Amino acid sequence: MILSYSTTFGLHANNAQGILFVINEGLTIGQLVVPKLGVIFLLAVAAMLFQTQLGILDSTSRIMAENYALKKIEKTHNSRVHLSKIYFIFLWSQIVFGIILFLFKITEPRSLIVAGAVINAVAMTIHIALVSWLNYRALPKFYQPKVWRRLVLGLIFLCFVGFSGYTLLNLILK
Repeated sequence: MILSYSTTFGLHANNAQGILFVINEGLTIGQLVVPKLGVIFLLAVAAMLFQTQLGILDSTSRIMAENYALKKIEKTHNSRVHLSKIYFIFLWSQIVFGIILFLFKITEPRSLIVAGAVINAVAMTIHIALVSWLNYRALPKFYQPKVWRRLVLGLIFLCFVGFSGYTLLNLILK
């Protein structure tokens, strides 16, 4: 943020938003220091963004594939599951979903970040509810969380419900 502020804030009347902002930042660094440094900056940003996205796609696909495989084993009582095929399906489903977003011109980073945050908040709401339910159903009384931990989980759950509801309500009313 300090680099962005010191290089591009106030320099252009219409400073770009989204990925164009990063490109402007690289150009400005190239103008202020050495032109090749601006190119190196843009290459480093591209490599970091690519690596981050690759890591996210890999980890989420692994998690979903493992959970699906465990559920399938539990349901069919057959331990022969092709985890790599399930992983492949989840990975490419996410890639296709991203392509569909771009085909519908949903490319503004801010709206994508907000959409991701809302999806994560809803997922965390469900996660906390399910973990709390599982704690009381599956764990013996001795291992169940103490009252103060239940209160903290309840407060976190209410915060996620509130933030998710507020954001979704704002999206619906716009």
